[in-house]
Amino acid sequence: MNTNKLKSFTIDDDLSIASRGAIEVTVSMENGERRWCFFFTPEGLSRCGDMVDGSAVRVHPGVAHMIVVSRIDEGIIEKVLCALDVSGALLEHTIPRG
Repeated sequence: MNTNKLKSFTIDDDLSIASRGAIEVTVSMENGERRWCFFFTPEGLSRCGDMVDGSAVRVHPGVAHMIVVSRIDEGIIEKVLCALDVSGALLEHTIPRG
């Protein structure tokens, strides 16, 4: 039995901030491991990040546990996490959470 499967998730931030920043999510696996990722919308990405020197451009080097979607709500988060789980990519797109 594969115990590295999604058991549940918790949205750690108020979804109303999605247009201004990241929405952090804690993922609980069937084996008891807790993992973490965060969701961004393009609008949220455009409002944060480091500035490129001498410009008004923001840069996001990107990380595997950053998931970008065009809209964020609980249903979208659930569908994305479940799809990653089914495809075997959930561990790749989350990191261990202490």
